[in-house]
Amino acid sequence: MHDAHHRPTALVIEDHEHLAFLLSYMLKREGFGVIAAKNGREAAEAIASGNVPDIVLMDLMLPYLNGFELIGLIRAHPAWKRVPIIVLSARTQEQDVVNALKAGANDFVRKPYQPGELMARIRRTLRDASDELEPVF
Repeated sequence: MHDAHHRPTALVIEDHEHLAFLLSYMLKREGFGVIAAKNGREAAEAIASGNVPDIVLMDLMLPYLNGFELIGLIRAHPAWKRVPIIVLSARTQEQDVVNALKAGANDFVRKPYQPGELMARIRRTLRDASDELEPVF
């Protein structure tokens, strides 16, 4: 899945237009293709499309379907269930973090985040996901 010529893609689910733009810009600068969804409905359509990204970066507080509902949709979809999810949220209660991880998120980053730290987490999460796909003998 991740060879030297593969350009990784990220599904960015963020309803705040400015944050979505900055995150997409940062990812594109780092060589990612970006699929953007500005609410839960667009995200659900992207999940149903069969166009599976390498990683999902998502907010929890979204119009139409919230982040927890979307994590459930992703984990229930056969083609998507192993796609890593990083939640980016201004919600800072420990229970929000615990609930997101229990629902199936791979990581939780509190807003405002530092771009360098976020890119390091994205790369680590992708590396961990590709390691899981390697056969272990």
